[in-house]
Formats: sequence, structure tokens, C-alpha cells
Amino acid sequence: MSQAVARRYARAIFELGRESGKLRELVVEFGRFAELYAASAELRELDRNPALGDSERGKIIEELGRRLGASLTLVRSVTMLATRQRLVLLPDLVVVLGEMSDEHEGLLRVQVLSAAPLSTSYVARLTRTLEAETGKKVVLALAEDRALLAGVVVRIGDRVIDGSIKGRLARLTESLRTA
Repeated sequence: MSQAVARRYARAIFELGRESGKLRELVVEFGRFAELYAASAELRELDRNPALGDSERGKIIEELGRRLGASLTLVRSVTMLATRQRLVLLPDLVVVLGEMSDEHEGLLRVQVLSAAPLSTSYVARLTRTLEAETGKKVVLALAEDRALLAGVVVRIGDRVIDGSIKGRLARLTESLRTA
């Protein structure tokens, strides 16, 4: 339910950003505000504090926005969330907004997990291959996990391509069990 509500707010913010030509800036700004929200117990408490009315919540967000030098779109959007006691949606909203923006820009974010650091040439070759397969500009997020032993695990959304030794051993073990 909350994901669907966050998606509706994100869609409206996305349209505002697209129409103004400042979509990428809005995504970054909302991301920073969501980080601030996550780090501040006082800000998270705004939704739950029964002593605050809607107008007080709105005034607090407006003042915070002014101090941060936030855009009018961010301030109005977050104020609306605060007055409706829906600031808790902010993290999901930011994720959905980022996904919508990436889709609009033709970007595909891919997570790559490797057992050891990948060479620059391998990263470039992997990027080119994924771009050819998907038809989108690929942005890789690289991470290491020594438990993989060797190879890489590529995650594109909910699709996983496991080319690690650990994954191969797990598949071999499973096939031996079922044989």
C-alpha cells in the first residue's frame, strides 16, 4: 500500500521535474532530503507527534527548506507530505523517483559483485556488453565479496546472472542432490 502511495507522489514530482527541465536536480535534492530525514529522529517524529497540527508541521518543513536553500518544488512537496502525516513515504518516494528518472533518461543501474577488484578493461567490456544487450546506457555499481571465490554476480533489477565459482558450486551441489 505505502509503495503505491509513494509511487503516486513520485509520479507527480517526476512530472514537475520533467516539465521544468530540472528532473535530475530534483532527484538529487529529494535524495539529500531523504538522507536528512533518515538521520534525524526529530524530523521522523513530525508524523507521530500528536501535539503538532498540520500547519505547524508545514511551517517546520518550510523553515527547514529555507535554511537548506531547497527548491520550491521540494519544500511544497515535503510540506504536503508532512501535513498529511506521510513523511514516512519519503524513502520509498525517492527510490521510485530515481527509477522513473533513470527510465526517462534511458539509464540502467546494474550491481556487480566480484570476488576481487575488476580491471578497468573488464568493467568497460562488461558495460559495453550490457548496453548492447539492454539498449540502454548502463551505470555499474561495483562491490566486492570474497566469499564468491572468483567470478562475478550481475544484478539487473530482479534478474541475477551468477557467474561466480560459489554459484557454480551451489548449482553443481543441487544437481547432484536431484540426480
